[in-house]
Amino acid sequence: MTFKSVLLASLLLTLNACVVPPLPGQTTAPVSRASGMSASALLSELSRVAALSPEQRRRELAALDNERRLDDLKRFQQAALLEREESVDAYERSLRNLAAIDDVDPRAHTLLDLMKKSLTARIELRQQTARAQELQDKLDQIKALEKTLQQRNTLPKPP
Repeated sequence: MTFKSVLLASLLLTLNACVVPPLPGQTTAPVSRASGMSASALLSELSRVAALSPEQRRRELAALDNERRLDDLKRFQQAALLEREESVDAYERSLRNLAAIDDVDPRAHTLLDLMKKSLTARIELRQQTARAQELQDKLDQIKALEKTLQQRNTLPKPP
């Protein structure tokens, strides 16, 4: 299993554990079922996107990019698709899409918060990795310079 699969599975299990069954005699009122932004709808969308091939994800993302106005569900779809891309720009676009979603029930809001935290952590990881690579390159340059200076000092001086 890859890290992403384990992360998605643990996220789904964690959110499933947060579901509170209704008390006996209490009716459940769908908060925002009309807009389709319930936690179960968002989780099913996440699992659907996870099952798509990279080519299918690119096609769906291109179709969503071509639309003029996106409702909350389409924004979430686009954010889920962008989350699968491997670039900081895609992660930032996904964060912006998630921030624009406002009409969700409390359980779905928890899912959105977890996705935002995950994306923020991925962005920070990418930035730290890039910084570490820059520092490693500078260290390699310093080592090469030190080696050339040592070779210069060991050369015999002409009389």
